Amino acid sequence: MDAPNTLEIISLLLEVAHVSLIILVVSAVLGLLLGSLLTMINVKDIPVLKQFTVVISSFTRSVPIIIQLFLVYYALPPILANFGIDASNLSATVAAILALTLYHGGYLTEVLRAAYKAVDKGQHEAADSFGYTPTKKFFRIILPQVVPVALPGWGNALIHLIHDTSLVFALGVADIMGRAELIAAASFGMNQVTVFITVAIIYIIFTFLSDGMVRLFEKKTRKYKLDSGLNARGM
Repeated sequence: MDAPNTLEIISLLLEVAHVSLIILVVSAVLGLLLGSLLTMINVKDIPVLKQFTVVISSFTRSVPIIIQLFLVYYALPPILANFGIDASNLSATVAAILALTLYHGGYLTEVLRAAYKAVDKGQHEAADSFGYTPTKKFFRIILPQVVPVALPGWGNALIHLIHDTSLVFALGVADIMGRAELIAAASFGMNQVTVFITVAIIYIIFTFLSDGMVRLFEKKTRKYKLDSGLNARGM
C-alpha cells in the first residue's frame, strides 16, 4: 500500500475535524454552564451542595483527564445501573463530552469563584443600599466586573480543553488523533512525522482561534469595564 502524500493526509484529517470541533465546543459550553452553577452554589455557601462542589472541583483538578475519560466511559454505566438507569449504550463520543464537561466545569469553578471574590465588597453594599434585587444586582453590577477578571483564566482553561480533546481517541472516538493513528499505522509508520506535524498544525489553529476569541471578549469587556458598577450606570 502506498503511503498517502501530504495533501492526502491533510484531506483525511480534515474529514474528521468536525468530530473534534463538536466535542470541543459542546464540552466548552456545558463546562461553562456547569462551572457557573457550581460557583453560584459555592459563593452562596449553600450547605451540603457547597461541599459537593468542592469534591467535584478537587477531583477534576487532581485526577488526570485520561483517567476521567476511562472512568466515565467504563465505570459510569454500571454505577447508573445500580440506580435503575440504563447507560449501557453510552457512546464513546458522549462519554468524552461528559468527562470533558466535568473536567472543564470543575476547573472553571475556581476561576469564576476567584473572579467573583475579586469584586469589592463595597459594590455589593452600594447596590443593596440602592434597593437592587439580587438578580438586578448580579446582572447590572457584579457580572460586568466578574467577566473581565475571569476571561484570562477562562482562556487558559479553553486551551487546556483543546489539548485534552486529543486524548478522546483512547476511547475509540474517530477524531483527528484517532484518524492520525490509523494513517500512521496503515503505512507502517513511514509518514508518521508528516501526520503528527499536520495534527500539531491543526491544534495550533484551534488554539489560535480560541485565543483570538478570548482577546476579542477582553477588548469588548474592557470597553465596558466598570471601575464602579453604580457610577458606570450613570447613578
